[in-house]
Amino acid sequence: MTKTISSNIGYPRIGEKREWKRALEKFWNGDSSEEELLAETTKLRLNDLKKQQDLGVDLIPVGDFSLYDHVLDTSVMFGVIPERYGYEGGKVDLSTYFAIARGEKEAVASEMTKWFNTNYHYIVPELNNAKPTVTENRPLAFYQEAKEKLGIEGKPVVLGPVTFIKLAKSSESLASLLEQFTPLYVQIVKELAEAGAQYLQIDEPIFTTELSKEEIQAVEKAYAEISSAAPGLKIILQTYFEKVVNYKEIAALPVYGLGLDFVHGDSLELIK
Repeated sequence: MTKTISSNIGYPRIGEKREWKRALEKFWNGDSSEEELLAETTKLRLNDLKKQQDLGVDLIPVGDFSLYDHVLDTSVMFGVIPERYGYEGGKVDLSTYFAIARGEKEAVASEMTKWFNTNYHYIVPELNNAKPTVTENRPLAFYQEAKEKLGIEGKPVVLGPVTFIKLAKSSESLASLLEQFTPLYVQIVKELAEAGAQYLQIDEPIFTTELSKEEIQAVEKAYAEISSAAPGLKIILQTYFEKVVNYKEIAALPVYGLGLDFVHGDSLELIK
């Protein structure tokens, strides 16, 4: 008999009564400290995890929460900080994080643009002159938090390298940039596997757009390296917003599962 496993791909961060938005605005207005902001958003995040746990969700996403934007979170995780912010390496502080999103007196904010076909806007990464490195393993931190505080064996979520690069500003090719970012994803998956994580969701909605033959070859090379770095980790490659364009090649990538959108695009026909 086949057992069905429920896997949530993400949970709204805003809160049932817009607690997330209110906490941010209170902090930006100077009415709360950084410690109070982090305490409030941690409480909100854990409450949302507990709701999913109580409902019996098998694979609960961790790391899908963001203080502002998940693409910006990925930039920060890899130290991709524009030079105008004076970043000198190491973990990115909260003032720099929000400065990139909202601007400051000495530096304008990074560009915002629409996230695929939604009304959500993300902070566009700026990769020119970037020297990417892992400043913190964000998925690992959220995985450990859920396990230690709630006993949840969560499913870490991370934005995939192909989507991150394709949505960024850069004069380099996808293949060239994947050479720089793939080792960072390898480090992340190795550390997750060593910590006991069983699943990892890598979001690649860019696969619902057409990639060239050269780009597909670069993608195949990158995912071969990422998957082989932690063979025991079950990687779910998650797509959404449309059907996968280069379906034959994407479905052949060495991952445990492929998430498809059955609301937008005729994914059922692809499977058939």
